[in-house]
Parts: sequence; C-alpha cells; structure tokens
Amino acid sequence: MYKYLLVLAPLALIGYFLVGKDEQKKIEVKPKASVIDNQQLRHYLSSQLLDPKTPFKQTISHNSNSYKVNYSTDPKLESFVRKRLRYYRPDKAAVVVMDNNNGNLLVSIGFTRQGKVFDYLLPFTGTHPAASVFKIVTSADLINNEDFDIHDKFKYRGRGTTLYKYQLKNKKTRWQRTTSFDRAFAYSNNVIFGKAAINNTTPEELEDMAKRLGFNDSLMKEIDLAKSTFEIPQTDYAMAEIASGFNKRTQISPVHCAVLSSVVANGGVLQYPRLATNLVDEQNQTVWENEVRKEQVIGLETAKELAELMQGTIKRGTARRTFRRYMSRRISNKLEIGGKTGSITGGFPFGKRDWFTSYAKPKKNLDDKGISVCIMIINYEKWYVKSTKLAQEIISKYYRGIK
Repeated sequence: MYKYLLVLAPLALIGYFLVGKDEQKKIEVKPKASVIDNQQLRHYLSSQLLDPKTPFKQTISHNSNSYKVNYSTDPKLESFVRKRLRYYRPDKAAVVVMDNNNGNLLVSIGFTRQGKVFDYLLPFTGTHPAASVFKIVTSADLINNEDFDIHDKFKYRGRGTTLYKYQLKNKKTRWQRTTSFDRAFAYSNNVIFGKAAINNTTPEELEDMAKRLGFNDSLMKEIDLAKSTFEIPQTDYAMAEIASGFNKRTQISPVHCAVLSSVVANGGVLQYPRLATNLVDEQNQTVWENEVRKEQVIGLETAKELAELMQGTIKRGTARRTFRRYMSRRISNKLEIGGKTGSITGGFPFGKRDWFTSYAKPKKNLDDKGISVCIMIINYEKWYVKSTKLAQEIISKYYRGIK
C-alpha cells in the first residue's frame, strides 16, 4: 500500500502545477455569504423604530460584515404624506399605505404635533382600541352564517352610536325604528351589531374569525409588530360590546388595520405585510429575502359582501361627506373604494381616536388589487383633520391620472 502512495503523491503534485490558472480558479471554493436570520433582522429593525428621529438605515453590520437593506417604501408617496401631516399638524397620527398585491408597506409613518416630529414606531404599536373598525371582523363572521343576509332588517331603540342594555331587548315601543344590516354598517350602528351578534353567532365563532383575520397573531417577520388583541366575551352584553367595537379591550395596530381592508380587496386573501424586502452583502449577493406570504382566510363570496358593505360607507355612510366631491362619475367608473370609520376615546397614548381603514383598486384591471390605507388620528382637545379627509387625499395622489 505504501508503494502506491509513493507513486501517487508525486503525480498529484505534478498535476497541480500542470493545471492552468483558469482551471485553478474554477476549483476554488468561495466562502458562503453570512446569512442573517429573521430574529436578528427583527431585533435590528425594531430597535430602529424606537428612535423617532432616525429613519430606517440603508446598511446594517453583522459579524464585521456590511449589508444593504432594501425596503418596500415609496419615497414619493411618503414625501406627500409628510407634507400633508405638516400642513394639518394633528396632535398624533399614524398613516399606513399597503400594496394589496404583495403586502409591501409603501408608507408607515407617525407624527406628533408637539415639535412636529415624525416617528416610525406608532404605526406598529398595538395599544389602540379598534372601535368600529372591528365591525369588519363581526360582519365577516355573520356573513359566514348561511342564514344571515346583509340586507336583513333589525329594530332598535335610542341612538345607534350608544349601546345600553335596554337597547338590546326586543321590547315593542312606539320609538322603535327599523334599519337593514348593511345600512347599520354604513352608519356604524352599535345596537344593530350587538343584536345581530347575540342572535346569529357565538363567542367561539367570533374568536375564530378574529384569529383568521390576524388578531392574537404575529403578522410580520422582520418587525416586532405588536399583536392585536381579542378577548372572548363571557356575557351577552359583552358579546354586543365586542362585536360592535364599543369597548377598549379589543386593540389593534394601524398596520393590522390596513391589513383588514386588504383582505377584502384581495377577495379574502390575507397578504402579510412586509417592510424589508431583502438584504444584500458587499458582493451584491442576497443573504436574506422576505418572501411574499399570503393565505386565504375567508371565502370569495364573503369578501364580496364585505366589499359591498364597505362601499356603502363611502357612498351613503359616515365617510360620504368627505368622498362626495371626489367620487365624481369619472372617478367612480374607474375606482372601487370601500372603507370603515371608527372613533373612541382611550388607549395609549390616551386621546380620542379617529380611525379610517379603506381600500382602493382599479375597476378595469382586475389583476391589480390596489392599495389599502389606514389613518389613525389621536386628538386631545381640538380636531385638526378628519382621518377620512387624509385618506381621500392619499388615494387621490396615488391614482392621479388614472385612465
């Protein structure tokens, strides 16, 4: 055996020196790129959000290596949003614009009137009562019930914006009024939603729908997005409170709020939001990629009926005044726009929240699912701008010149 080794060893050395430089390059083993995992990226980007004065950096360092971060943001649209926030100067505001086709967050920015400060944390925080925005979840659950029709009639007493126990009783009086469920959605009638939930669904079914639509779940890989919270109601009155959004326990983040509208625009498909699309090393090699994630969470027919409800908010409901001038025949023939308003006092930071979540997509191009816009404005003593107004301006800017 040693004789064979003595013969082969010199031959191997001769073969090495006979190989050309080009061939030597082919057999060289290049070191693998240092891959950054989701946990490391999430820790980095989340730490950047905590500094309101520092925008997302274009490069990060890890293990003595430098990486370029590519974000999903739209600089031109973000610049427009910044200008409008500087103009209106609300006490606090969070603006999220999401591309429904891939989950890209085109804009995710917060603003504080005191000091005219922009920050990147507020849109990702989940300490905000969902208010009537949660009616989207309740409607999706009720529509799943085969015996339920969005045009069903309901009787109620008192103001629709309140929710007292006596209003949930089916007592005949001369002050009773009748309205349909779709109209109750458009005008955000708490009493109708409370009655509809008590009579047509269960706490467990409502919880299941909330989970399907992203509550109590982590929606992002690269950002430590606060989970939106849902608690199972224990009594009929608690069920009415939760279903109508007339409570402070159900909380949501502005990013998740935009996702709710995106599900409707996508025909029941939840596009998971993403802010960082990929990381590239110094050799221009991709070391991490945030793939487009999506999941069918509700049926197509359910999504279509939700879209009809949300369009009612724009055409005749709580957002009609803002969109009346914008929704001319020329625009209404080209864009499908739906939305849901909400308002409640509470949360952290404390204040009166003015919510509006909406979607807008072209009618002629069915493959384009458009954008979703969520505006959350927190007012202290004075109103400076309505959330519906700011959303309408953003939609108008994005689709300016649409044919």
